[in-house]
Amino acid sequence: MSDNLLPLHWSETVKAPANVQLAGYHQALAQPRPEDVKLGLRAFAADLLARNLISMPEYVSVFGGSALNCLSLDDSGSFRNMDSDTDASPLVAIYSRAKYGSMRDIRYLAWLVIEHICEQLDAPESRWSRLFRTAKACGDNVVMMTTGWRNVPSTANVLYDIVVEEVNLKLAHMDLPTIINVKLPRIAPPCENYASLSTEERERVNLIQDHVIPAENFYRWSGVHVIFGDDVLVTGSTADKVLYESMLNGAKSFQAIYPVAIDPRVALVDATVEERLNMMVIKNRLDDALAALLSEPDYRPILRTLRLVFSEVNRKAFAAFLPQVPVQNWLSLYKSALSNDFLRQAECAPSLAILRRYLSDAGLLTPGGMAVRC
Repeated sequence: MSDNLLPLHWSETVKAPANVQLAGYHQALAQPRPEDVKLGLRAFAADLLARNLISMPEYVSVFGGSALNCLSLDDSGSFRNMDSDTDASPLVAIYSRAKYGSMRDIRYLAWLVIEHICEQLDAPESRWSRLFRTAKACGDNVVMMTTGWRNVPSTANVLYDIVVEEVNLKLAHMDLPTIINVKLPRIAPPCENYASLSTEERERVNLIQDHVIPAENFYRWSGVHVIFGDDVLVTGSTADKVLYESMLNGAKSFQAIYPVAIDPRVALVDATVEERLNMMVIKNRLDDALAALLSEPDYRPILRTLRLVFSEVNRKAFAAFLPQVPVQNWLSLYKSALSNDFLRQAECAPSLAILRRYLSDAGLLTPGGMAVRC
């Protein structure tokens, strides 16, 4: 492979000299091609990292990515910050609560992203600064895409709602195009154990349960630059799919940003690492940690929390758990669950029946199951 010729498949480069491999890799970063998603560029980058030929930030930068915190596991199985080799437990605890809807913790992660982007906008030669200056000069639009499901938001949806609102203030004052917020819905039922799937298993699931990504009509009338926002980079399957579809359909550029990224040397061999991250504080049970989270005045129902609260495995403890959470918060959870077809799920319907009686006895539901008008 020559320095100015990208391979037909990135696996072809494994026997080439290291300097040739790196030259091709950096050329690919400078000339993003949607086909590189299918040609194995991310796996190639993970292999370069495993051989200590690139750094973790360089790995994350595949397909325009950037992450504010990169985590790995030590020999004891604890998460550590890769840049400082310090204990990452405080950040992981924040992340775990955020994944289940804690607004305090979602705001913490959101402000990490906000401060990073604003700092980059103040640096004239940064990638973020160039993006918005280019969009202004060409009359283009910049969109933020995040993934969710049906009528219940994901943590990423809520997090990047905050990011877009705050960063848009900065952009407006700089006379630059503001960001358009676009949520990518998944209409098909989500995969219950997605966080524990391998890269190959995620790709198979995505073929039949994928998010709805805008097609060519979205890009037809003006230039569009895509930013993909997610709460974590694990295998990259979702981000790479969004990049592939966006660039093929006419996006002028693509980049992604994450508060947290997981070392692929862990993530690609241990399919449980994301679930361990998610459940560091909030476990699969009705306990005091969950009650405290659900009791926050501005708690937002998240799909993951609905599954936990109304699951069959927690049904025996459900009635006794109800008084630990404010009744108005239960009403919010009830509305969200019914709006997302949980009443049609055999494993959830009995717990929802218990909650309906509880809310009716509290005077918040009519005999027909509708919310009492305030």
